[in-house]
Amino acid sequence: MLMAGMIVTLKVLRETDISYLLTNGIEEIFLHKKEALHAYQPSDEVQVFLYVDHQGRLAATPTLPLVDLEKGAFLEVVGVNPSLGVFLHNGIVKDLLLSKDDLPFSYEDWPQKGDRLFVTMKLKKDKLFARQPGRKQIIDYYHEEPPLLKEGAEVDAFVQYLVEEGIVAFTDSGIELFIHRNNMRSKVRLGEKIHPRILKQQEPHTYGATLIERKESMMDQDASILLRYMELRGGVMRFTDKSDPEDIQAAFHMSKSAFKRALGNLYKQGLVELLSDRTQRKSK
Repeated sequence: MLMAGMIVTLKVLRETDISYLLTNGIEEIFLHKKEALHAYQPSDEVQVFLYVDHQGRLAATPTLPLVDLEKGAFLEVVGVNPSLGVFLHNGIVKDLLLSKDDLPFSYEDWPQKGDRLFVTMKLKKDKLFARQPGRKQIIDYYHEEPPLLKEGAEVDAFVQYLVEEGIVAFTDSGIELFIHRNNMRSKVRLGEKIHPRILKQQEPHTYGATLIERKESMMDQDASILLRYMELRGGVMRFTDKSDPEDIQAAFHMSKSAFKRALGNLYKQGLVELLSDRTQRKSK
């Protein structure tokens, strides 16, 4: 029995005005002429991928998809529908849907057009959908050993999972990067392209990374964040070097040590006063 998701070789049965009809000797399958790679003759054999077309029919294409039931890859987001999910370009005329049921509850965390996700394919109720594989399964879809990354190197990666402790991203070569929330300055969404810096290797094909610049260049940036925060609140903030680390993380997306460095920098420049219950801008 022919089903969506199969890659099979079928014989051309006959030609119509808009299609070729293919057969395995039992069933007939519709191949749109716009999908044909060239003109076919009766009895020609054609290797095709089977999918459900926009009319709900089982159809064939000789163009093989980027992702199938056994193969995974990064696919680009080409459409977002809040009531359905996100559509991914799979190299054929029919895009692959990643259902909203498999996406975060918050729409702000969804991928946007142009983002990329690593997905595989699943068959559900005779229709094809995208599926995010398990975190430790992604490397299994790569046939080449990924390169070793050096500490301090900056790489391109795409956010694949949002976890309680931070985010998990993957490079194009299948390397996993874990970025703790203390090593982030702002929220990111699934599929977003990021440029983390490698901290250290944790296990084969897995590294810890950061989205924060090196301390020397980050100090001024962190200090600017604190100044801006105070400017929006009349020149005062309730945070001091004694504040709770979780409160600091929630407000500024930085660790307490980074917060204290930035606060000390502002103090040394004479820009703030450090009081027991608050920090405030010095009057000019």
